[in-house]
Amino acid sequence: MSSSPFFNYYRIGRFIFALTLLIAFQIAGLPYAIPSLRNILVIYMSIVLLRLILTRRKMNYFDFLLDIVFITAMVYISFGIYSYLTLIYLFPIFFSSFLIKSRKMFLFPVISAILYSAVYYSYGIILERGSFLNISLHFVAFSLIALAGYNLKTRMEQQENYIRSLEEEKTKMQGLERLYRVSADLAHELRNPLASISAAVQFLNEGKTDRQFIDMLMTETKRLTNLVNDFLLFARPSDAPRENVDLSEMLRMLVDNRTTDKKIIFANAHNSVISANRTFMEIAANNIIKNAIEAAQTSVKVTLWKTTGEIGIDVDDDGPGMNDETRDKIFEPFFTTKPNGTGLGLAIAYRIITGFGGTLRADSSTLGGAKFSMIFKI
Repeated sequence: MSSSPFFNYYRIGRFIFALTLLIAFQIAGLPYAIPSLRNILVIYMSIVLLRLILTRRKMNYFDFLLDIVFITAMVYISFGIYSYLTLIYLFPIFFSSFLIKSRKMFLFPVISAILYSAVYYSYGIILERGSFLNISLHFVAFSLIALAGYNLKTRMEQQENYIRSLEEEKTKMQGLERLYRVSADLAHELRNPLASISAAVQFLNEGKTDRQFIDMLMTETKRLTNLVNDFLLFARPSDAPRENVDLSEMLRMLVDNRTTDKKIIFANAHNSVISANRTFMEIAANNIIKNAIEAAQTSVKVTLWKTTGEIGIDVDDDGPGMNDETRDKIFEPFFTTKPNGTGLGLAIAYRIITGFGGTLRADSSTLGGAKFSMIFKI
């Protein structure tokens, strides 16, 4: 059984073929000369149409057997008049070879040859030399077309596997390339505080006990700790236990507990609960709100909204906004437009939100700055 579009074309094509054949015979006046030919075509078309409607995309052995029986009936009715009709046998045999397994490859060629022989037997001429040769040649042709179809299917499968392996390799290389880039960025971020620590240690080793060097050690050590913690949070898979998180309550706490000279407007939608981890969601939302406050000139608007199938949080600011290049890289680790930023805040937020099945988008805000939207399906 198969659902490939390859077979869908065949299923539709055989109905169109039968309809075209009926119209052609009708124009030629053959239904009046051979009424049974029209009846066979109408019956076949009806069955094919029912199969097309009822079975949707499925194709199985019955369909090919139906086609072969139909062709045999046409050959029997028009025997000795339209010998070229036997060529139609090749179509179901060829297409069936894409579905059938190798050990049954010659099943339909054998069935076709047997039914074709039955036509000769019904007319009492099967033992004639010409009839036997005709049947044998048809069987050879049926077998060759089945073999050709099977070989084509094998080549197509090999090609698909090869393309799939190339795509997997490409994905793997892209992942490694991103890993190398992130590693280089991490090394760059670590180098500066390590250089400061090394200089401070050298001065202390020389006996200089200035408080400034001790403060430098404490500041740079804290910076390193925060950087490593943020990177571990970014790299950690989203396997945290889930719970019901009330986004309204969470956002209210994040907004109320923040000290800033910027105006924060909170538009609330009640009963907005998602399945996630409260701690991780607080980190993600806090990073986005913090980023908006730092970018804003005077105000930030946090909007919690809910529709029939989604719950979302929009964070707008009236800052300078983003250009297209920044928008494309905004969620990459260590990408930042701030002089003292690590570039991990939004990357962590993206990692957490997508890890819980959500979507994080960056766009332009109606306030004139940037807009970040966290969207979850419910």
